[in-house]
Amino acid sequence: MNTNSIHDNIMDQIASVLEIDPAAIGLEQTFEELEIDSILFIRIVVQCETALEIQFEDEMLLMSKFDTIGMLADYVQSRCEQAQQGE
Repeated sequence: MNTNSIHDNIMDQIASVLEIDPAAIGLEQTFEELEIDSILFIRIVVQCETALEIQFEDEMLLMSKFDTIGMLADYVQSRCEQAQQGE
């Protein structure tokens, strides 16, 4: 899966949780701007893990680890690459 499709998938997961149009989400937006609290963040994590068949590292389950949606997308991208390498 390429970077754009992974980022699109993440936007779809966030939009699904927030019940908004994925086009309304930008990579530079913060969780605060989207009114995402810790409970919604964990729902997004679980949906990403399920949809992309990855697992977040325990220390990365904190919303404070990601300043923007783009940082989350980059992390998910790295986990997908690691999963493809059989890690």
